Amino acid sequence: MFTITTELTKADAPQILKLARANYVDLIFKHVKPNGPTSSLCLALIEVEVREYVNDALTKCHGLPVSVVLAKDTNSKVIGFAIVIGGKKSTNCGINYAAVQKDHRRQGILRAMLDNVKARYQSINLTCNLDKVPYYEALGFRVTGAQQVQVVMSWGPEMVETDMLVLGLDDHVEIREAQAIFSRVHGNKARGMINKIYEMQKQRTAEVEAFVREVGVSGKTVIPELLQWNGSQKITDPLAEPRD
Repeated sequence: MFTITTELTKADAPQILKLARANYVDLIFKHVKPNGPTSSLCLALIEVEVREYVNDALTKCHGLPVSVVLAKDTNSKVIGFAIVIGGKKSTNCGINYAAVQKDHRRQGILRAMLDNVKARYQSINLTCNLDKVPYYEALGFRVTGAQQVQVVMSWGPEMVETDMLVLGLDDHVEIREAQAIFSRVHGNKARGMINKIYEMQKQRTAEVEAFVREVGVSGKTVIPELLQWNGSQKITDPLAEPRD
């Protein structure tokens, strides 16, 4: 048994972060392998981003139209979450992150969380890894495009462009610290490891684009506009840029 709620408390935040860390491979906007050499960077990125979105939902510290949908078990433990960002139009939103605890899957939790979002918005966009496409199709979403290593999926009226607001956090001090530690630990090998990850991203991007063409999505795809909320921060992706 579980309940769905949008009432977020400070006590929920550590549980959400723990769940995010456990699912970082699915949540990060990169093609990475579990427990790979760059896992420390991936974990730092996911932890910072999810924490800042949750903090914004609690305190409005960044001013984003963000809300969090939670699934809780009978002991009020968080077993699922979805971070929802309202779009420029009040009827649209993007789901930036969603995860369900592994031992609570296949119980309709993700469906219930998305039903909560569907009740509040007319159009929803999200991106997911290739292997997650069938799950979201079963929940009423359709493939509408490709965005780098992930597939864009939408729910709602045809051809409604849904912008997705994001925080530019790649310059966050904790992420920079994780990069510095990574460089110290791996020394001269760090550059080659990052370049290898970059090549993996290019390969997966090509695979995603081929998949989208195969399913017959036309050139008029619904690509969510990623709007950086904090324009003062430069986005310098720590995992996607090759180093000379």
